[in-house]
Amino acid sequence: MNTSQKLIAGFLLILILILTNMFASLFSWKIDLTSGKIFTLSQGSQQLAAQLEEPVDFVFYFSRTVEDLPISFKNYGTRVEEMLRQFEAASKGMIHLNIINPKPDTEEEEAAMQASISGNPMSNGETLFFGLTMTQADNQETIQVFDYRKESSLEYDIAKALYTVQQWDKPTIGLISGLPIVGTPQFFPGQQPQSQDWVFVEQLRQTFEFSEINSADDWPAVVDVLMVVHPQNLDEQMLFEIDQHIMAGNPTFIALDPSSYFMKANQNQQQMMMGQPPQGVTSSLGQLFTAYGIEFSEMEMLVDNNYAARVQSQGGTPMQMPTWLNLTEEAVNQDEFIMSQLDSLLFVESGTFGKTEDSELEIIPLIQSSGDAGTIFAMLANQIANPLQLTNNMNKSDSPETIAGFVRGNLKTAFPDGRPLEPPEEGEEAPPPFAADDTDSLKESNAPCNLFVVTDTDWMQDQFSTRRLNFMGVSAVQPLNDNLNLLTNAVEFMSGSQELISIRPKGNSIRPFIVVDEIEKQAQVEYQQKLDALNQEVQGFETRIRELQTQQGGGNSIIITPELQAEIAELNKNAAAKRSERREVRKKLREKVESLNFTLALANLAIVPCAVFVLGVIFFIRRHHRK
Repeated sequence: MNTSQKLIAGFLLILILILTNMFASLFSWKIDLTSGKIFTLSQGSQQLAAQLEEPVDFVFYFSRTVEDLPISFKNYGTRVEEMLRQFEAASKGMIHLNIINPKPDTEEEEAAMQASISGNPMSNGETLFFGLTMTQADNQETIQVFDYRKESSLEYDIAKALYTVQQWDKPTIGLISGLPIVGTPQFFPGQQPQSQDWVFVEQLRQTFEFSEINSADDWPAVVDVLMVVHPQNLDEQMLFEIDQHIMAGNPTFIALDPSSYFMKANQNQQQMMMGQPPQGVTSSLGQLFTAYGIEFSEMEMLVDNNYAARVQSQGGTPMQMPTWLNLTEEAVNQDEFIMSQLDSLLFVESGTFGKTEDSELEIIPLIQSSGDAGTIFAMLANQIANPLQLTNNMNKSDSPETIAGFVRGNLKTAFPDGRPLEPPEEGEEAPPPFAADDTDSLKESNAPCNLFVVTDTDWMQDQFSTRRLNFMGVSAVQPLNDNLNLLTNAVEFMSGSQELISIRPKGNSIRPFIVVDEIEKQAQVEYQQKLDALNQEVQGFETRIRELQTQQGGGNSIIITPELQAEIAELNKNAAAKRSERREVRKKLREKVESLNFTLALANLAIVPCAVFVLGVIFFIRRHHRK
């Protein structure tokens, strides 16, 4: 090969490299190497987008050109845009994404405000818009603002809005509860409600209608999912309606509690001062569970040393409390769909449940205790503050106890004689206890039961599951653990919206740089050691100076002798040397970190061009050998 041919070959290789980079920039090809695949759509999101039957318009409002916009907002805006483009690509043309930069005093800004996108005034007088609208026919869903603090749930929030915008008729949740789960409405315009919905109700209202059931007469015509939470003083007519709902194979969520922390904390103080025991702290469905072959004792509380949570005692001292459980992935049945990716749950004074010996039911455990667990009478546990005494008084279990799980199988009704009649009013003749002409009630389940049973209710409380935030004037919720995910998983799974369950918080794109952290930690240890040595020497010099001052005699004046001057000079010399050493340590720290950053940046920039160059050389050599 002569010189001209070599030059031509080199020029062609450079041209190939440039063209390759140009073509690569036109496509969104990428490889997601993050541990949680946080930049890749979950299978549920892909299915949700691919199953769209009618077009959905996405309008992403982001004020990217606002002056002095923090880099964190710009980066997160790019992150959101990339996620929306992935939804668009997965929809096979059914999602149309429009990105708008609502500049001041423009029609785009007016459109953002009309779409209820939250605008945050900036210090320079401009307004930052950072939200999304989805429109399908006459339905519209809005994400008022993307909060970078909730990046881990970004995909789920988008997918949930996409699921909701397709729902013309929301499924109904029938709620029977002895707890104030649903907030009280306002009585006059502008008046604040006396209490808010619990966070999980707020979340579920996006995809469900809630219907509170206070008596059998209030039973809605349609109940897609029945939630029974800490039932209190239910009459037989209400129990019969619950029984028939279960007999029909309809999904039912049941949360019971041997010791409701909420009820104990909200007891009337005067009642407690009078020595009366707390009221309403236990709940059960004994009449139904006995007929079904399910065992649950509202008298017994779970004690588990392995999952004991760290709590503050009344004296303010932290301690491990074995009735407050921090449940990790070892306690969770990861093989079950709704439990996938859940590894942090907090349960407070929970119970356990199982099946009777002669029962043919199948119980699928979702959450179980460890092998070092047992039960204790709830009344006794409430009188013991010492964790060691709780452990000493518990009845050790032979195997892990089930805290939450699915119940599957065919059931027999708890009302074989039919629908119970209401008791007569005072003075009326007592009728038969059951309706003689009742032929419609189910005596056996006509489909396998669909029960979710959990033996604690406090894990559903806001204080044990979430933190309320305010971001750009919009109220937001930050999960403290996976409690909220478990609840929404269970309800959505039972209602049939299974695509949403696989879309759970994946993590944050801002990951710790472990290698750099280790370098900094090692350097910090070295720096601290040298600093301590320097401080000791300085203290020694100061002590020596005071001794010399004492030796100069009484009075307030200090005579600076040549010896003292020499000591001070030596002190300054050594201090300067130590400061120099400290600067060297910091310099070495920066050198290591900057060297690592430079290496990674160089590798990131050079790996693709080098790969293309190597492939080009191999291709050229093979072609040359063929000739």
